[in-house]
Amino acid sequence: MNYKDAWGELEKRRTAVMEIEAGFQYQFPGDSETLRILYDWISLERKCCPFLTFTVTASSEDEPVFLQLTGTEDAKSFLRSEINDMITLITTTNDR
Repeated sequence: MNYKDAWGELEKRRTAVMEIEAGFQYQFPGDSETLRILYDWISLERKCCPFLTFTVTASSEDEPVFLQLTGTEDAKSFLRSEINDMITLITTTNDR
């Protein structure tokens, strides 16, 4: 799976995103397939963004999986910009 496909699939599955002190936390369903895609995406993302720290919290399949993307204030600004760009893209696409 390539980066774009993995992130696209995660975007479809994401149930929440919230800002945390050092970055952002994403929430996904706890199923094994989502977890596999998440790890595929992380393995690709950390090659281009070594300034980010990836923390995955997972328990049973009945519980959500959490991904925290954290780093320095510059990393958080980068993430905020990426999220705002995505929101703008989603809003623009939905307005059509």
